[in-house]
Amino acid sequence: MKTTKVVLPNAVMLGEVSRMLDEGHSVVIMTKGSSMSPFIRGERDSVELLKLPQVEVGDIVLCQLSPGHYVLHRVRAIKDDKVLLKGDGNLDATERCTLGDVCGTAVAILRPGGRRIDCRTERFKRRSRRWVSAPRIVRRYALGIYRRIKIL
Repeated sequence: MKTTKVVLPNAVMLGEVSRMLDEGHSVVIMTKGSSMSPFIRGERDSVELLKLPQVEVGDIVLCQLSPGHYVLHRVRAIKDDKVLLKGDGNLDATERCTLGDVCGTAVAILRPGGRRIDCRTERFKRRSRRWVSAPRIVRRYALGIYRRIKIL
């Protein structure tokens, strides 16, 4: 099967991705940016998204924060219908949305060469919890090193 790369504005492409997820399809998108470092590297990794029946703390989700503005970040907290999001590569910045704004959940990270990392395994969840619970100073220096040499 031949794969074709198509580049569209995020507002257009992710709106269509959201519609496809609502219809029950699995969607793979290429990531951009460094906000999910070190787990997801923009311009290198892709993520497979599904619309799951339940969103949990620790999930990586695609959310629409405002019309045409989407982020792929980790759920840090859920209270009632409110969701607190934060990128793994962000030291301080957070976003807020509602459960209704969640378009889909990352079920796998796809690396070049065909390597597939299942986001639902206990091993992946444990690594993620260790990273987000590490002291800010540890994450700051680790991210600084990572961004300079990109080894993680």
